[in-house]
Amino acid sequence: MHDCITPARPKDGATRWIMLGIISLGFISLTLNWFDVATAFGLIGADFKVGLPSLSYLISLFIVGYGLAHIPGGMLATKIGMKRTLVLGLIVQGLAGIMSGLSFSYTELEWFRLLSGIGGSAFIAVAFAAVIVWFRQGEVTLALGVSGGAAFSAGAAFALYIWIYLQNATSWHTSLVLAGVFELIVAAATALWFQIPAGAPALAGSRFDRKAMAAAVASRDLWIYGLALLGGYGAYFTTSQLFTEYATLDRHFEPSLGGLLSALIVLAGVPGSLLGGYWADRSRNLKAFVVGALLACAVGLLLIPVVPTGALWIVGIAIGFFLIFGFAAWSSVPARVSGIRHEYIGTATGLMLTLAAVGGFFIPIIFGHLVPRTSFDTGWVFLALVTIAFALIGLLGRNAASDVTETTATAASTPRASPARSPPQRRQDDQQHQRALHQGPAPAHQHLLRLARPRRYLGLEQCRPDLRRGRVTAGRHTVRPGDNRRDAGRPSPRHRPPPDQDRGQYPCERRPLVRERTSV
Repeated sequence: MHDCITPARPKDGATRWIMLGIISLGFISLTLNWFDVATAFGLIGADFKVGLPSLSYLISLFIVGYGLAHIPGGMLATKIGMKRTLVLGLIVQGLAGIMSGLSFSYTELEWFRLLSGIGGSAFIAVAFAAVIVWFRQGEVTLALGVSGGAAFSAGAAFALYIWIYLQNATSWHTSLVLAGVFELIVAAATALWFQIPAGAPALAGSRFDRKAMAAAVASRDLWIYGLALLGGYGAYFTTSQLFTEYATLDRHFEPSLGGLLSALIVLAGVPGSLLGGYWADRSRNLKAFVVGALLACAVGLLLIPVVPTGALWIVGIAIGFFLIFGFAAWSSVPARVSGIRHEYIGTATGLMLTLAAVGGFFIPIIFGHLVPRTSFDTGWVFLALVTIAFALIGLLGRNAASDVTETTATAASTPRASPARSPPQRRQDDQQHQRALHQGPAPAHQHLLRLARPRRYLGLEQCRPDLRRGRVTAGRHTVRPGDNRRDAGRPSPRHRPPPDQDRGQYPCERRPLVRERTSV
């Protein structure tokens, strides 16, 4: 499979930001159809006669579909192409959102929430890969922060606050239908205007290489960072979607103020993602960004039961800010730490999101059953402890390496990047190269190629090709095309080995082989 990507052309500087805007619209529609159900929990509970455990189960059902389809979505993108997978994911979630609004039983709503998660899962893993591919020359973490952080948070904020007024003006059924229609419009815009980078045929669909994919998902750092986010991922979505219930029931907020507080939790991710992406782009210490942000979220969760009511605004905003602050760096791990090939970044990101989605499934369920039996305060402490426990796993991960970053960013500079050679391999290559010098005369063009190879042997300086003059220089000696002199680049006297009787004065000098005439 040909995995080359040509270097970014000058006009790509403007095009990539347009592509980022299209992908960001997809993120907004994704989270709008994800969180709009949370604002309707009160109306859904009254309509279907269900309580908090059943309502929290709707959150987990979305996460089930969302987690199950990440890796298949990445594999599908490798097979049918990035653009088709993006559009397909948006269409599936948009239709599921419409059908969720048309549901007239709790069972129907459960199934359509599961289907909505599958569509969103297929989109988001490939969307991260699309951002990485378009910004492979630089600012990749900032771009991931804009799309996966700022746009993600903006869509959730619309759902948690603006959609309240829409539901009050119409009904929760109508609000879900309108959110699904909006996502279908975004899917049409993506199909019309989204492009893949020029010179990247593998991203338009290619033969599926199982061995390459298996090697990609076997990266140790993908598993470590995926597990590190498991606790914080579930705690974040539990807090953002159930904080309105806590604020109105325990802290006696007005429903509109409770919805505003939940919206501010996710809206705080907008500056958090921009700042986190900007600073992470200028640092290789991604571990500090990820683990430090998760620990800061855990501290905020521990403070919820003890702070005064007025301070809940500060604590809630801090939780939303810090988690998305670290999420921008977390989403760049496949490219900057593991160095995954571009056509498999969707699958690698899907693996990390799948591991994190395990927490998104189980943690809301546990929280929904724990709170009725104890209290909300116990539930916040539980979320904090789970976040800390899994965040510490991230300390085992590696930071971004300069060589991995350069290889990923400049994968287009060569048709196929050669693997790094270990010191024993380099010594073996040098020995083979020295033996080749003693195996008799060779044509001039082979000698020129041998001199052009970047080797150091027998004290020689590194050879330099001079394309303008049609010659190759090695130290102070010059060989021109057609010149069959064997003493070009001959080592200096202090590095000369003892004479060789069969091959001239020095091994670098080759005497023409003369056949002896034999009489018959």
